[in-house]
Amino acid sequence: MKKLQILFLLLLSNTIYGQSEFDFNGMLVGFTTYSPEAEQLNLWSGGRYIPEVKFEHQFDSLNSFSAFASANIYGSVQYANGTPVWDGTVLPYRGWVRYAHGNSEIRVGLQKIDFGSSTLLRPMQWFNQIDPRDPLGLTNGVYSALARYYFKNNANIWFWALYGNEEQRGYDALQSVKDIPELGGRVQLPTPKGEIAFSYHHRKAVLDTRWNADNPMYIETPENRIGVDGKWDLLLGVWFEGTYTKTNKNVGILTNQTLLDIGMDYTLPIGSGLNVVGEHLFTWYGEEFNNAEYKGNTTAISMNYPLSYFDNISVMVYRDWTNSGTGFFTTYNHDFDLWTGYFMIYYNPTTDISSPIATNDLNQFTPGFGVRLMAVLNH
Repeated sequence: MKKLQILFLLLLSNTIYGQSEFDFNGMLVGFTTYSPEAEQLNLWSGGRYIPEVKFEHQFDSLNSFSAFASANIYGSVQYANGTPVWDGTVLPYRGWVRYAHGNSEIRVGLQKIDFGSSTLLRPMQWFNQIDPRDPLGLTNGVYSALARYYFKNNANIWFWALYGNEEQRGYDALQSVKDIPELGGRVQLPTPKGEIAFSYHHRKAVLDTRWNADNPMYIETPENRIGVDGKWDLLLGVWFEGTYTKTNKNVGILTNQTLLDIGMDYTLPIGSGLNVVGEHLFTWYGEEFNNAEYKGNTTAISMNYPLSYFDNISVMVYRDWTNSGTGFFTTYNHDFDLWTGYFMIYYNPTTDISSPIATNDLNQFTPGFGVRLMAVLNH
């Protein structure tokens, strides 16, 4: 009888108070990069640890609360003419709380916000800097609040507000004003064999060239950005992603910014399947909308082939036709029992023009030719 009473009390407690889960995970990364073309710092070794703590409480079948926190613990050493140069940092990587009710959710804190249809050259990387060459997909987050609602027909609607962010993200040409909120939203709709989405974002941007003695400027201006993207599964996978950005004040050729990316992918029936992805990005910048003073064209092709269940090889080649820059990145990885090893060979253009590939400070891809060994342990 006593056992039945205890069982009843446990069931009653779970019904009233819900159930909770606590998880601790992490990723440990070690790397060594050799760049023979670097003038001084041609050998670079280091490690990164990203511990993750997650708490989730399920009140009932419709309501839940979760919290997530992770850190970026990094240390490295570079050799300048044989002299070691040490560097290290400990920074927050993610830190947010989330409440979900039915088909809706709201998440607040330092988080990753990611959307769009493209995979390589991504005009709609409005809030992250995911490098398509990085097998780990690391990116800095943004301090923000994000609300989403999912309809029964797979349509969904997003609203967001950002505050306390000033770094450039993705293809941002200007920085954000840190202490002024940014606002926006997105509507994603199903279509036959695919989906289409419309996005909008407003922020206060700043052009700061006070470091340039020949042309010092500091201009704060409201900026409005719209985006349209779609993806369909036909005989090939096809997609497009386009953005238009307009500043209220004249900031030269950055007053009007238009980017359009089109792409497709197909898995060729070769061996275990060779997946090929191709994209082309058009870029137009100008003081006037109908008069582009800068026109850019970039093509990127990615190929991925699983050699076996434990081995994979991928190749990415990109060409900046406007600035005559060509780069490539080749990765071979093998899954061991507890960790994954990577061997990478790459070449990045050494031109002064900004790379057409999104980059961030979490990746150590040097200009010119490079070789990297990397080991990743997840727990």
